[in-house]
Amino acid sequence: MDLARKAQFFTLDVITKIAFGEAFGDLEHDEDMYNYIQSTEEMLDVIIFLGTIPAFNWLISFDWVAKMAFPSGEEATGVGRLIAISQQLIGKRFGPKAALRQDMIESFIRHGVKEDELVSESLLQVLAGSDTSATVIRATMLYLISHPSTYRKVQEEIDAAVRSGRASSPVIRASEVQELPYLHAVIREGMRIHPSVIGTIPKVVPPEGDTVEIDGKRVFLPGGTNVAYNAWGVHHRKDVFGEDADAFRPERWLEAKGEKLGYMEKTADLAFGWGKYQCLGKNIAWMEINKVFFELLRSFDFAIVDPTKPWKSECSGLWKQSEEWVEITDRLAL
Repeated sequence: MDLARKAQFFTLDVITKIAFGEAFGDLEHDEDMYNYIQSTEEMLDVIIFLGTIPAFNWLISFDWVAKMAFPSGEEATGVGRLIAISQQLIGKRFGPKAALRQDMIESFIRHGVKEDELVSESLLQVLAGSDTSATVIRATMLYLISHPSTYRKVQEEIDAAVRSGRASSPVIRASEVQELPYLHAVIREGMRIHPSVIGTIPKVVPPEGDTVEIDGKRVFLPGGTNVAYNAWGVHHRKDVFGEDADAFRPERWLEAKGEKLGYMEKTADLAFGWGKYQCLGKNIAWMEINKVFFELLRSFDFAIVDPTKPWKSECSGLWKQSEEWVEITDRLAL
């Protein structure tokens, strides 16, 4: 199967279930429902361009430009279809016979978010919460499959946890995963060596300016300055992660101790942003990713079909990845 596509089917189903209380159904139907993935990949270059160079945002103030670049909500497929679905589902939450569910929409309503604002918030959840998590699954699995000793070691840790009863739940609990240090190191390393978000998407210094500390030195940043970071460069820094920072080696997360480990973790956590701009779905993403790697490696063995062409991968700030063809063996049936 194409692991790249199935990974996004999974993350879309997870985030739409959390956001709307109803999963898209991509996994059940084994297809890109409403052509959402195709549509977002076509829009991605425009989204990242405007996010990276805000000075060009004035372009979409022209209606004809906005209609060309973005969906209206009247389309039968793609993001436009998702807008219509969002409007329909959110509309059911307001009025005298409002439906009540335990999901993110209900949480937003409790915190005073208005109906029209909920549509854009829900769409942002889906876009931000599916593509990035899918990239972590695709890339980390590719690195694992390409490093047999690491693959065997993490699988042995998982098998030992199952045999000992430390992982007895039908689906692994988040608390149980925390007791598997090598699996956690593998996931940390996968997210570090192949960051999900490469686009700079700068933040603007307040008009009065700001003073920050960089490598122990206080530096004044003038107001209006755009500040961003080079994700690929930062996550491959040899002074932070070691001389072998370009290599996939989960052991680095177990060898480092104290302040060194803390510095590595804080640097790697920049993948989720920082401060008030930190990813709101960080905890959900960690839970989702921990669970999926445990279950995949407990139940199946994976092999790349064509090692000379393991996938198609293109970066526009976020990744467009496809055709990660893998052969799968059911371990539980052996």
